[in-house]
Amino acid sequence: MSNSSAILPPLIADLQAVAARQPDAVAVIDERSEMSYGSFTRLVSARAQALERAGLQRGDRVALIAENSAMFLVSAFAVWEAGGVLVTVYPSTAPADLAYTLRDASPVAALADAATVDAVRSALPASVPVAVIDVADFTCASFGRDRLPNPTDLREPLFMICYSSGTTSRPKAIMLSHTALHHGATAYARVWRFNPSDKAIVCMPMAWLYGLCTTAMSTLLAGGTVISLRRSAPALIASAVERHRATVITGVTTIFAKLVKYLEDRESADLSSLRFAVSGGEPRNEVAFQRFRDLVGVPVHDNFCSSECFPLITYDPFADPSPILGSAGRLVPGSELRIVSPVGADVPVGEVGEALARGTGLMLGYWNDAEETAAALTVDGWYRTKDLVRLDADGYVYVVGRLSDMIIRGGSNVSPAEVERVLRMHPAVRDATVIGLPDPVYGEEVVAAVVCAETHDFDAEGVRTFAKEQLASYKVPTRLVQVDHLPSNTTTGKVNRRQVAALIAEADPR
Repeated sequence: MSNSSAILPPLIADLQAVAARQPDAVAVIDERSEMSYGSFTRLVSARAQALERAGLQRGDRVALIAENSAMFLVSAFAVWEAGGVLVTVYPSTAPADLAYTLRDASPVAALADAATVDAVRSALPASVPVAVIDVADFTCASFGRDRLPNPTDLREPLFMICYSSGTTSRPKAIMLSHTALHHGATAYARVWRFNPSDKAIVCMPMAWLYGLCTTAMSTLLAGGTVISLRRSAPALIASAVERHRATVITGVTTIFAKLVKYLEDRESADLSSLRFAVSGGEPRNEVAFQRFRDLVGVPVHDNFCSSECFPLITYDPFADPSPILGSAGRLVPGSELRIVSPVGADVPVGEVGEALARGTGLMLGYWNDAEETAAALTVDGWYRTKDLVRLDADGYVYVVGRLSDMIIRGGSNVSPAEVERVLRMHPAVRDATVIGLPDPVYGEEVVAAVVCAETHDFDAEGVRTFAKEQLASYKVPTRLVQVDHLPSNTTTGKVNRRQVAALIAEADPR
């Protein structure tokens, strides 16, 4: 146990309590090895002590830039056990953004793995030590003290900074308290009914809270086994589920759509051990989810929230063994939701508005950016999600789309998610992404990039005719452009709409 053991945060204390109950149970499996709870917590403490010997002081920031692995989790918990503030950065971050992020965070040290260490060293001043996490003889050079101080006006001490992969020009640095992380992990474990027999696939980056807290930490605090994958490739996921008899998988919608295509081509794949699948980060793809259920035997539930305020909306698989068509689920205990009009007034049940969120998992703000913090939080502490949702009379929430993705055609709003949902219902369409492109008359036109189902010829006019039967005329795509694939974000696996626009321009220049 580290020198900071007298003041261990409850998150670490809970993990050690699990290890005390079941020291020989498997905590983490990655592509190299598996690690018991006893070994995991001993290694966490040993590395926490190494960080303390190097000079880590309470509240110091330590950056972690590495791919998913058991050592990623060991390193995260070691920073926390030693009293440090963990800063997570996506390992696929481009060099310019990596340099910006590390300058912005101003850590006393950085932790990297073999895949990222060269890039991290290039991005940091020579005075900031870099330690490699995936070596047995983990050591760290002495820390300097030249860094930006932590904010002193936060409602709780800073515990973690995670850099988003959002659509802004630079990643946003989300500040989180221990309370937010601890509550998030325990709340997900409770509502999803995690237990020691669960084995959860973690294919989302652990630099993202979806991978680190929502899935990995919640599994560990429940005494289950984390199956860590470095990539979200369908072949890796299917193989890991079969080999380890995994019971839980979380991912973004695009990952499930790709997994369906993979499984359709490989009838021998056996994913029958899964008891719970949950998607988040993107609008639901009900066609792909139904096909997943047909192939695997379990439905795909939903999880709607953001790193700025989590958890928020999801499903209890016991209360709702089958998700409601189109719905992200219901409010999680400990969280609050308001749905408001553009002027900030609460809208009636059934009407669409922007979701405002508040609760135990609310962020402390954006690091070093008071202006963005003020824009994101209302004066009474609600987070502006910029997501458009509606609530039905039974408390189920339906995500209509993102304000930032909204297409304005001739003064009327078009939600890409709504149009995509309709297009996917056509048998000739495997998947679709809808974007707005400039139009000299109407401001924007509605354009769809469509991946055709292999068993059908693509008939653009036939699909448009089908869409006209389901949608208002101004929502029907003016163009449907066939593409071979929908490009995804290299960090989160979500569809990259900017790259979709480039594909459309290449396939159908105007």
